[in-house]
Amino acid sequence: MDTVFTFDWGKVIPEVINGLKNGTVTIRDGVAYWAEGSGKKGILQHMPLKNLDFDPEKVTDLIKLTQTAHATQLAAIGLSTSIILGAIIIQTVYLSRKIDKLQEKIDMVSQDINSQNIIYFMGKLSEYFGIVEASRTLLLDKALVNETTEISNQLIVALSIKRNEIMSLMDNLIGYSHNLTNKHLSHMLDFVTLMFNLLPKALYIEAQLCDRYGKFQLANHLIKEGKIKYDNSLEVFRKWSNDQVKKAISGSSEPVAICFHEKRDTLAEIFNSKENSELLYQPVIPKLK
Repeated sequence: MDTVFTFDWGKVIPEVINGLKNGTVTIRDGVAYWAEGSGKKGILQHMPLKNLDFDPEKVTDLIKLTQTAHATQLAAIGLSTSIILGAIIIQTVYLSRKIDKLQEKIDMVSQDINSQNIIYFMGKLSEYFGIVEASRTLLLDKALVNETTEISNQLIVALSIKRNEIMSLMDNLIGYSHNLTNKHLSHMLDFVTLMFNLLPKALYIEAQLCDRYGKFQLANHLIKEGKIKYDNSLEVFRKWSNDQVKKAISGSSEPVAICFHEKRDTLAEIFNSKENSELLYQPVIPKLK
């Protein structure tokens, strides 16, 4: 069993609960603040924590972890379940395992498709997710804040630059996939769907890193702009996928259409992912001054 810390709602003060219900309080990085527009400012409470146990080997979808009393509590006060999802992503090896799996896909695609453009792109991906994992590791211990401000600034800049590179390259990769054979396309689709599954988690890490070091406005800006780019790329991929599946349903024998049709369930999971929507949720900004 793995263990993560989540909020102990039984020990949360009434002012925080009521403020979350009416929108005058916001939670950022485990601290309850008065929100902008509340007429008040500062910290109300450092949120009390308790352990949440789960078996990562039996979890195929993070959203299942929120189908508990915790989710009911969150819903009752109008909070996003990203609070639980984020704790799992940051505090456990969930993301590390996904990145390892992505690296396997990167190696497979690089070997399978003899193209300098593809190899270049895969190198960029490895670099980006290395920075993401370094950021997650930094977030594990709040006691490091005073010693790591300079490092965090470098990571935040690097994450933003590399993420924008990756999003642009993803669009190019989708276009390039039109030219692949059925065998190569199958590997590429597996890789692209995994990428679309991981990017919201990486963006969440990026925003949480900003929150940890008090850059709340920047965190919101990154989530907002990152979500726009992610949604646009996902929509391009969705349209292309739907067109190919429709061809297969209408009787087309084209290898590309058949490949998409065979993977339609996996593709649908990415297009309708609740967990990714939760992680791209934009919280209210605290009022500190």
